[in-house]
Order: sequence, then C-alpha cells, then structure tokens
Amino acid sequence: MSTAPTKAAVFIGVHLAPERVNVAVVTEDGTILVETNAPYAVLHNPITVKGRLEINPEVWWDATRLAIGQMINQLRPKVASPAQLKGICVCGDPGSLVIIDKRGTPLIPAILPEDTRATEQVVSLNYLGLEHCSKIGFKFKPEHAIAKIAWIKENLPELYETAYFAHQTDFVVGMLKGETDVTEYSLAMFTGCDLLDECWPDWLDYDMHLSVRERLPRLVPLGRPIGKVSTKASSLTGLPAGIPVVMGTTSDTASFLASGARRPGDFYTILHDGTSISGISPKLMHAPAGQIRVFKLPNRTWFFTTESRTGAGWVNAWFPDGTFAEIETQAQALLPSDYLAYPNAKKGESFPFNSGGAEGFISPATDNRVVQFASCLQGTGLFERLCYQKLDRLAEQRGTHGDIYSGGPWSACDSWMQCRADITGRVNRRMVGMAGAAFGAAMMAALGVHFPSLEDTAEAMIRVDKVFFPNPDRVGIYSDRYASFLQLMEEQGYYTDK
Repeated sequence: MSTAPTKAAVFIGVHLAPERVNVAVVTEDGTILVETNAPYAVLHNPITVKGRLEINPEVWWDATRLAIGQMINQLRPKVASPAQLKGICVCGDPGSLVIIDKRGTPLIPAILPEDTRATEQVVSLNYLGLEHCSKIGFKFKPEHAIAKIAWIKENLPELYETAYFAHQTDFVVGMLKGETDVTEYSLAMFTGCDLLDECWPDWLDYDMHLSVRERLPRLVPLGRPIGKVSTKASSLTGLPAGIPVVMGTTSDTASFLASGARRPGDFYTILHDGTSISGISPKLMHAPAGQIRVFKLPNRTWFFTTESRTGAGWVNAWFPDGTFAEIETQAQALLPSDYLAYPNAKKGESFPFNSGGAEGFISPATDNRVVQFASCLQGTGLFERLCYQKLDRLAEQRGTHGDIYSGGPWSACDSWMQCRADITGRVNRRMVGMAGAAFGAAMMAALGVHFPSLEDTAEAMIRVDKVFFPNPDRVGIYSDRYASFLQLMEEQGYYTDK
C-alpha cells in the first residue's frame, strides 16, 4: 500500500563518520523519511613516514555527493514538493586538518587525527599556552590540529606562507555553499579555539608566532545559518539550489542532541558492558585528564560525555547461563536488597573514580544466585546514581535533578528501568530506538531555520517510548541503601565524596 507524500517541513543531516558518510532526512515531527550512506573510496594514503596519516579531502566530498544523490532519488516520492527541503547540516570529527588556499582548493592531503608527526610542537604549545590549557581544561596532543599547523610552519615554510586551514566538516560545508570560511567552536577546540571567550586567542600569534588567526575560519555557534547550497553543488548532488546550510558540530554532540536530553541536569545514559553518560552543563566542567570530554552548545551551555567500566557487563560475565528473564523476575521480588554490590565485571574503573585495581564485590558475601542477581541490579543503579552525583558536583548543579534519557539494549527491560528511576530519584525516559549523529545533524538544521530553541527542537522531533517515574514508597529506602553503598565504597578505598 502506497503512502501519501508528506507535506511537512523536511531537514537533511549529514554525518561524516570514520569510514563513510551517513545521511538522514527527517521531518519536523521526527519521522525519518530516508537514510543513505556511502563509503569513502579510500581511507588514507599509504603511510610513508612513521606517524603520518593523510587523506585527499576530495574523498569526503565525493562520498557526500554520492550519499546525497542516493537520498534525493529515494526522497522524491515521499515529499509533495522540493520546497519542503528547508535546511541541511553537516557534522563530523574535530581532529582532521585541511590545508587549502584562499579559494578553498586543497594544497596538500588533509592530515588525519591519528597522525602523530607533531610531537615536538606539542611541547611549545603546552608551555606557551599554559594559561589557555588551564582555562579550557586539557593539554594539546600531537593528534590535535593546532600541533599539525605548527609542524607545517616549521617543516613546510613556503607552503605555510599561502596556506589557510579548515576542518573536515568545514571543507564539506564549503563544497556545499561555495566558500570554506566558517567553523564551529567545538570543531575548533583542538585547533586552539578559546571556548569560553569564543575566539581565536592572540597567544597563537604573539607567543607561538604562528601568524595563523587570520587564516582560520570564522567561528560561529552550531545551529546558525551560514549560507545556501550553491548552483554548482546543486548540479553535483541533486539538492535544490538555495537551501539554507546550517552550522553543524562534532559527531559526539550531534549524537547527544538526538538523544532527547535538552536541559542542564538532563542525562543521556546507555547501559552496555560499561556505562556511557552524557549531559548538559551551564558551565565548562574541569575533571581529571581523560575522564570527561566537553563540547560547546548554544547560549553558553556545554555538552559533556564520560564512560565508566561498570555497567551491565556483569549479566553475561557472572550469569552466563542465559536465564536472564527467569532470574530477573525472581530478583525483582527481593528489591530493595540488603546486599550491596559494586557490579564491576572488569578490573579497573575510569569514572567516577580512576583506579586500575578496582574489582566488583557483593557484601555480605552470598552463594544464593537470585540474591546475587538482585544485589547487582540494585548495585548498577546505585553506581549510576554515584556517577550523576559526581557529574552534578562538577557542573555545580547541586539540588538540580534533570531527567534520564535511556538508550541501549538493556533499556528494553521495564522492571530494570523502573528500578533505576527509584534508585536515582529521577524520571527515566526510554527513547524510541537510538537515533544517530545524522539525525542530530538534521535537528541542527531544523534549529537553524525552523525552531526557536534547542528545547523546542527536541520537544518536536524526539520520540519517547515510555516514561518511568520514581516510586515514592521506594525512593527513601533506596536513599538509605545509597548512603550505605557510599560508605562501603569508601571503606574499600575506591571512592570518597570528601
């Protein structure tokens, strides 16, 4: 049975993934009309010198043209008019450095993030940029774009005199609109952008003597219109000329925007073998090196993401007999449990504390398998609450509790979702599927030309499968269990909140 073409506004999201380009076409109410992808023809040139990894940036554009062309062919019968295409947005990773001339033509192959040739330049960057690094919260590494720029200045001085610099996303956006002239703050964070003052800092020129600020793209926030699809790009892709092009951002940020979380205090959590937690903060968070990554959102808010080694890995590691459904039902009857568990099935922890020797335990010890299972179910929630507590403190959000947006295969279990809501005292929302970065890019296109705010965009386009509210009769009991859990973790030497 054929479906009538939609008359809704339609937005295009393009994700420059590590090995391919993904495209999603999404309506204003969040319906995905078309998804296509195209692999890069070649991932990188042969490595001729140790530590070097390069790619012809035209490879990114060729795959983008192919994926968009496939999308246009599939989209035609699904929309009433081409005029419904209201905007396009591109997201990608921040590390690749594209070296171009003033017209946007590549001068040499782009340098990929994994390229580590700039080891010597990092020493100067971190010494002369010490104040900047302290302010932003991370040190420069050889894989960062600004280190590669410093390497080019020292090793290819003649090329450097006429070179301009951009990122992977900037280059593809430039091909769409005809000019490679803008970038976004988070895309530029590893190129030396001052995320707080929203500028290219003067120390790059006055201390590092790079004379580079005038040859870097103009900085703009995500979700802002930055041009229109050119006549040339229209002929190469099939896109109607004149469609607004909206500023994108990093792949991580785009994926997070697709999660549904939209306010400071909200978290998007995926339980897998470990736990992935992302959230929104009203301030730039500083944490021990490597524990948290932070990116910029509009209106001076921030997106952060972190990973814990503790999650649902204990289910298959400690209960490998495949009887999850049966034993989980029995275990639910034992909750809340007096047995406290830190259900880390792997040695070592990364967040909310860093320990190479941390190991899971159940206290007091028991041989009862159902009791063990119940304590681990509870322990996963208690550990999750500990992560939120640490993140709230780093974001200076004490007393502000947002909602949890949950994804991943373990979110399909209603009883586990309810248990997590009761333990954390937060509303837990199970999302419909796991929308990816291309969907998030389409949301940014909608934010730029259709909706007034990120919250309105998420409200209209994100779909929730089911909402789990904390049970008042259990919240207090679990708060007591949580206090005992914190004390036990401190006694084990794993964590202290002091």
